[in-house]
Amino acid sequence: MIKATPAPGNTLLSPDNHVLMMIDHQSQMAFAAKSIDPVMLRNNTALVAHASAIFKIPTVLTTVADKSFSGPMFDEIKEVYPDVEVIDRTTVNA
Repeated sequence: MIKATPAPGNTLLSPDNHVLMMIDHQSQMAFAAKSIDPVMLRNNTALVAHASAIFKIPTVLTTVADKSFSGPMFDEIKEVYPDVEVIDRTTVNA
């Protein structure tokens, strides 16, 4: 009889081998998204942000033209990462 022993694979994600990038989670960008309800989008991104913080995943936050067009990053994300500097870009191409 063959006996299988479960073992974690060497390709599983860990805080040491990946990073989360949250790109352009801003009100004006959400307004343009038609594939998901804006409230659901905000709730989903908040869940992802909280999960990444719990698991200590390195996270990069970016916005585009936050002062002149798109507005600030969702509060739900900034509350999770109050000390992470948001990288604001001048063009949409991240």
